[in-house]
Order: sequence, then C-alpha cells, then structure tokens
Amino acid sequence: MAYTAQITPDDQNRRLDRILRKAFPSLPLSAIHKMIRKGQVHIDGKPVSASFKPQAGSVLEIPALDIALKESTAPRQHKERGIPLSILFENEALLCINKKRGIPVHGEKSVDEAVLAYLKPKLPPSLSFKPGPLHRLDQGTSGILFFSKNIRGAQAFSEGLREHRFAKWYLAVLQGHVTEAAQWDDVILRNREQGLSHIDKDAMEGKRATTTVYPILHNRDSHTAATLVCIKLGTGRTHQIRVQAAHHGFPLLGDIKYGAKKQPFPWLLHAYEMDGLETLHLSLPAALRAPLWPDQLALLQRLFPEKEQHLFFQRLEQTPPLLSLLDAIIN
Repeated sequence: MAYTAQITPDDQNRRLDRILRKAFPSLPLSAIHKMIRKGQVHIDGKPVSASFKPQAGSVLEIPALDIALKESTAPRQHKERGIPLSILFENEALLCINKKRGIPVHGEKSVDEAVLAYLKPKLPPSLSFKPGPLHRLDQGTSGILFFSKNIRGAQAFSEGLREHRFAKWYLAVLQGHVTEAAQWDDVILRNREQGLSHIDKDAMEGKRATTTVYPILHNRDSHTAATLVCIKLGTGRTHQIRVQAAHHGFPLLGDIKYGAKKQPFPWLLHAYEMDGLETLHLSLPAALRAPLWPDQLALLQRLFPEKEQHLFFQRLEQTPPLLSLLDAIIN
C-alpha cells in the first residue's frame, strides 16, 4: 500500500532524510537511505535524493512503505563468535536484542562479548566509552536486553530506569495453580557468597521489591501443575521474580535453585515487553516486544493443551495489557 502525505510549512527546507526520520521513528536511518537510493521515495511524482529539500504543498509518496516497516521490525539474526543475536531494534544510540536463555550477559562466550564484536566495525573509536548492557537478565532468563551504542543512549536509558519510566512485562510458567492476580511487596536480601537471594519478613534492612502477577492459563495435569502468568516488574532486584515467586508458594516450574521440583525441561522466564520507551526521546517506538523462542513455544504447547486455550482468550479480554501476548502464545 502506498503512503501519501503533503509537505507542510513546518517540513519545508529540511532535508528529506531528516523529515522521514522524524515521520517514521521505527525505521532505521539505513532503511530510509536504502529506500531513497532505490528511487522508492517520490516528491510530486519524481524520485529525489536524501538531501532534497521539499517545499510546502508538495506531495510525498512512498509506494512500498509497508514492506520497509515490516522488514525493519522483524528480528534480524546475526551470529558473532558462535552466539546468535536476534536484533529487535537498532539506531545510533541503542541496540535491543532478544536474548536466548542459557547464555550469560557478561564474561566469556556471553551476549556482551558477541554484541561488542558486532558493534566494533560500526562505531567510531573512543577513549572513554565502551558499549555495554544497560540492565540485567539472568543466564536462564530470555528476552529484551538493551545495549548502549553511545554515551547519550547510555545516560538517557539509565535515567529512564532510575525514574521508573518503563513498564517491564515478563512471561513465566509457575509451579502450582495461581488463581487470581496478586501484588508481591517484599524486602529482598542477597547472599553474594551463595549467589542466592531470599526474603526475611523481619529484616530491618534490604531492598524492597514489588511484582504484580496476572494468571493467564493453568493446566489440568495433577503431576505437573503449572500456571502461565504475565508479570509486571515494579523494581529490578537480582533474582527478584524467582525469589518472590518461590516465597509466595509458586516457584518457577523447574527452578530447583529456589525450591521447585525438578523437571525434564528448563524453567521459563521471558522478558517479553518494555513500554514507555518514547520517553527517552531517542526515536524509539513506544514499546518493544521479544517473541518467545521456538523451544519455549513448544514447551507451552506441551504444558497447556489446545482444549484449554479458551481460558487464555477469556483472561486476555478481561486484562487489556495482556492482549499483546496473543500472537506470541497462540500463533
């Protein structure tokens, strides 16, 4: 479908590529220049260059904009040093990937190492700045993970985290049947020697953690009772979801480190969606979502048979924020 718009007085005498960058913030600058080079961007019916400055009243037409938008939002697979990188979004300031479970964020054979190798030929050398991850995910946790590409991106994202501008949504499978939504508010203590977090109701010191849990679907298997839940993270403590879920009687299914029964499959905790990204003013979309990996989808299909999926639709209709999960789980 062709896109058509009229150039306004606010647009005139500005470079065409800058106009398009503002008009379509989800499109990387490289995709915009690619369309222009291929003659796919027209002013008054004629292809023009990136530096062209249209005048008010002229007509902008992009015949294949829908294709460009689809290509720019589809995860792009890269392989650096043997580690797959599924890129969800990239611009000059930030890189967002869909981390696969089982891969550490830091250290040898880590996501950080792979991202540095990917970015090295793309970024100018700097004496003081090094790209790096901007928040944490456990080795066994998958999903959205942001990396900085310049100091502006790093500072803006860190400020957004401190000011709680983002809404962070996770998908998880918990042991047992969670029957209603709940908010967990606890003080978490960390044992660095053991690499474990724990909750002590009588603790006078520690970091407060808030987590909201929405049950979506449970199975009917008495031997492997499980609930698929959506979790809104209020804070970002180490192992927060894992320790709070266990403390409240519903550890992640298979998370034996926090008291769950052993299972023949790994526990599932996936950082699915992050909202509020437009508040960074870095030309990001309002929200980004990380699709579940194929092995995770296969596990959900195994745990939650098709005959019970009508409950999933019912819960989605009752809880609007969960509507965004439909494509990831069912399709």
